[in-house]
Amino acid sequence: MARRIAIIGERDLAKPAHQGIEASIACFRRDLDPHLDFTWIGTAMLGDGPSGSLLEDATGIWCAPGSPYACTAGALRAIRHARVAPKAFLGTCGGFQHALMEYAQNVLGHPAEHAEMNPAAPGPLISRLSCPLVGTTGKIIATDPERFAGFLGGRESVEEFHCQYGFNASLTEIFHGTDLKFVAHDPAGQLRAFRLEHHPCFVGTLFQPERRALRGGLHPIVAAFLQAA
Repeated sequence: MARRIAIIGERDLAKPAHQGIEASIACFRRDLDPHLDFTWIGTAMLGDGPSGSLLEDATGIWCAPGSPYACTAGALRAIRHARVAPKAFLGTCGGFQHALMEYAQNVLGHPAEHAEMNPAAPGPLISRLSCPLVGTTGKIIATDPERFAGFLGGRESVEEFHCQYGFNASLTEIFHGTDLKFVAHDPAGQLRAFRLEHHPCFVGTLFQPERRALRGGLHPIVAAFLQAA
């Protein structure tokens, strides 16, 4: 069976994260599977019209950084497809934020506002970070080392960020008892990664693990996603 990654977002190689996604796939091809293919799919292509065929033959879906997307509904539609199908999914930075939104909205029935797109929203699920993480690095700690440390490459890691928005910690309780588990945080306890239980591979990171490929390496999280695809 042909393996193809659908990358959801507006491709812009001026963004290091977008360069890193393509570099990550190149590393995977070099070291593990030379036949892995990929296609960028703009979010507007997944809007209100028929778009199932764009995702049906994908074996993995990567929701890329770069929000606000051209079409928020299109991004959410792709994430829902990966969750329900089920197909391997990785959401990084903006993809992490929108995967939380999709789950809150479609599984929990909770409002899923993003403060970047609706600054006036009361209690948004995705809110502006008190300390923006633009062009910075930070320590990440595995919440459940036995299950997630392998993805990080260890119990702790130092990761690269480029974001101004993240999960609103005051809404943590809405995820209690659900399949969406918080699996990594920063030293202050702020959510930095999640995974969906009872799914082959559904992971989101606020950081950008794809950037490691710009230095010639493949991040364990990216490797695990591509292998699961």
